[in-house]
This record gives sequence, C-alpha cells and structure tokens, in this order.
Amino acid sequence: MSCIPENYKPIIIGERIRIVRHGYEPPPSPHLVDVIIERGAFGSGEHETTVSCIEEMLKLDLKGKRVLDVGCGTGILAVVALKLGAKEAVAVDIAKEAVETTRKNAELNNVSEKLTLILGTVKKAEGKFDCILANIYPEVLRETSGLIANLCKKGGTLIVSGIPWEDNSEILRMYKKMGFEVVNNRFLENYTTATLKLTNPVEERGSE
Repeated sequence: MSCIPENYKPIIIGERIRIVRHGYEPPPSPHLVDVIIERGAFGSGEHETTVSCIEEMLKLDLKGKRVLDVGCGTGILAVVALKLGAKEAVAVDIAKEAVETTRKNAELNNVSEKLTLILGTVKKAEGKFDCILANIYPEVLRETSGLIANLCKKGGTLIVSGIPWEDNSEILRMYKKMGFEVVNNRFLENYTTATLKLTNPVEERGSE
C-alpha cells in the first residue's frame, strides 16, 4: 500500500465522482460515488485527459449499457462506467502491467464480475458497444478508427482524448468520415477531449 501524504485530497469530478487513492479513507458523502485507484505507473486519475473524459461520461446515461475502454491504463474509465451503472465493461490494453492494474482496481471497487480484460489490441474486442472510451495516443486513434467505428452501435457514443491541440482537427475529420458527428470538442491546457455520436455508420451506406 502506498504512503498517503498528509496534504492529500481526493479528486472530485462533476460533483458526482470522487477519485480516492487506495489506502485513504474519505469522509462519507451521500452524493459522491467513490472510485478507489491504486497509484502506479499510469497515475491515479489526476490528468486533464482523464478528468475531462469522466466529465463527459457524466453527461451520459450509462445504466445498463455496454462500454469499451481502449488503452485502459489504470482502468479508471471502465471502473467509473461500471460505478455509474453500466452492465458490462471491456478494458483493452497492449501493456500487461495496465491489464493487471485494471484488474486490481476493479477488485478494489467490487466491479470485477462485470469487467472483461483483454491483453492486446482493440482487434480482440467483440460485439457492439453503446459507449467507447479512448484516452490514447493520436497515432493509435488514427490506426484504429475503422475498428472503433465498427465496434460502436449506431447512435452510440465515442469519447476520445489524449489528442494534442495540433492533431485535433485531423483526428475529428477522420472520425467524421467514419460516420460520427461531433457533440462536444474541448480544448484543455495541453490536450483535447471530444465526444462524438455514431449517426451514419459506413456499413449502412449504399454504394455511391
């Protein structure tokens, strides 16, 4: 268990989610959902891309939904989705340490039975998802745009982050070609986070 600094304070996001480092006992709060995260190589939820993804997730109704977390890292986004009522989450990462960290964090939050872990690329994910979360490098968003679009249900939501300002327009233009429309596009201090909706899937278009 990591040592908790005396001045440590949990991260509160959207007045709904409280990110708590493992080993810290926060005061009870009836209106906050606590998400316990083991601090490690992937941080503990404080990065602007993570915070903004969760803020965008809070705008959605995830109850009973199927969620995919691409490049899960700590698994924080998948865990938050399950804590917000998602019926199932699939978390994918190419790093074994990330998959193991996600497994541990799922256990700490008592959501393991609703989480499927995949060590590998998003190619291994199966079925359709109501919501896809991808806080990853822009080059991976480029490489997997077709796969991500095929995994998203029509009318489903995609939240992308980890995109530097200078790559924002190019990445979003690529996903628009895949049938997504931009719902929200946020420029943070160093990165951008966008919420998109799949309205016109390529697979449903007739030949032109």
